[in-house]
Amino acid sequence: MVAMKISSEHPGPPRRGPAARVTIDDVASAAAVSRQTVSNVVRGRGRVGSATRDRVLAAISQLGYQPHTGAASLRSGRTHRIAYPIPDAELRIGNSIMLEFLNFLIGAARQRRHQVLVTGTFDQPAEMIGDLVRTRSVDGFVLATMAENDPRVEFLAEHQIPFACFGRTDPAMPQQWVDIDNRAAIRDVTTRVLARGHTSVAYLGYIPNGRADLDREAGYHDAMTAAGLPPTVIRGALEPPRSEAAVAALLRTPGLRPPGRPTAVIAGSDALAAACYAAAAAAGLRIGPDLAVTGFDGSLISRLLTPTLTTVTMPLAQIATRLIDRVIQQAAGVPHDHGEVLDTTLTWGNST
Repeated sequence: MVAMKISSEHPGPPRRGPAARVTIDDVASAAAVSRQTVSNVVRGRGRVGSATRDRVLAAISQLGYQPHTGAASLRSGRTHRIAYPIPDAELRIGNSIMLEFLNFLIGAARQRRHQVLVTGTFDQPAEMIGDLVRTRSVDGFVLATMAENDPRVEFLAEHQIPFACFGRTDPAMPQQWVDIDNRAAIRDVTTRVLARGHTSVAYLGYIPNGRADLDREAGYHDAMTAAGLPPTVIRGALEPPRSEAAVAALLRTPGLRPPGRPTAVIAGSDALAAACYAAAAAAGLRIGPDLAVTGFDGSLISRLLTPTLTTVTMPLAQIATRLIDRVIQQAAGVPHDHGEVLDTTLTWGNST
């Protein structure tokens, strides 16, 4: 008789070999949802609660699930790519806020198994968008730096192409946008600076390149008018040296607090606030004690300046996520024809 050795160890579930593919059923089991719910999350369609979506995305990441997006694209005509055409004015050295927004945009798309196609407009935004539409290269578009009667919006609306805008569209156009209240944010920070005893407060903004620039400048005017004080507006160029020169001209008066020199500057961006720092240093003025400065964006620049900058911080991660979701949902036939305003945060630093 041959003795048989019987192991007392439980064999456990079969191990997946390196070539085994994780299936949609594996993800559904791990996330405790149905197979259809996983499919809806992957394809960005249907109604799925945020908690459930997060649980499914976590299971997808943990298991390394790779959906057959190629086959799905052939059946549905979807490419799972979203275009982000960057206006030429945004393609400049030092525009860190655009790079940070792009990073959040790509991350939000990746979580939803989509890609972001980034392209310049080369002064021909409508033509470039038209080429992508004709070749069916993308499922939709995310647009930024919105202008009145924006030709990009008109083209996409006319051709019924999914899109979502960082900034508001005209009332007659589809209301597919996510924005902040630029005017209210600048009005609030200007009012707070005035409350600290400043009576000579200037505004440094860009030569208007869209609604956001105009709204921020209007917010400053609102606060100064309410306080019964005369406004002083400086419009700087996109290039930092020219903005520094504009601020330097304002500060080029001997002494610390002579008549006519502002004691505070409300800047329309963190980059413009940095120009104020440089001009103040050249004039022998200290940021904070001699010249209060505020920024706008909450970008990397604001975190590198010394002393720390008081700035209006935009919720870029939330904005990017909302925009990607809007495009995916439209492509899946679930439109949301209404805009959405997200709150900003005033981050206090030592510059005021």
